[in-house]
Amino acid sequence: MYRYTYETDNPDRWPVPVRLIAGPAVAWWILGWQTEPDEDTEWSGIESRTDWLVACMVGDDARHLVEETDIAPLDRSEYCAGCGQIGCGWC
Repeated sequence: MYRYTYETDNPDRWPVPVRLIAGPAVAWWILGWQTEPDEDTEWSGIESRTDWLVACMVGDDARHLVEETDIAPLDRSEYCAGCGQIGCGWC
């Protein structure tokens, strides 16, 4: 599994979980903007930011790429903090 690297431009930009507008009914945490090495990274150590966001599902640690236009914020009452499902009545 590939672990995407990321940077956070503003850690308060996505303080709450989000849902994917056209995705499964699961809450996601936004970790930050994806970064990729360029031709000078070996010497400079600097990676370039892409237009993708790195996200992981609530209750999971696998990283996925999403577009900023594909997410919508969630209220705490809309998802389960344990399993991440939207509408779960367990917790």
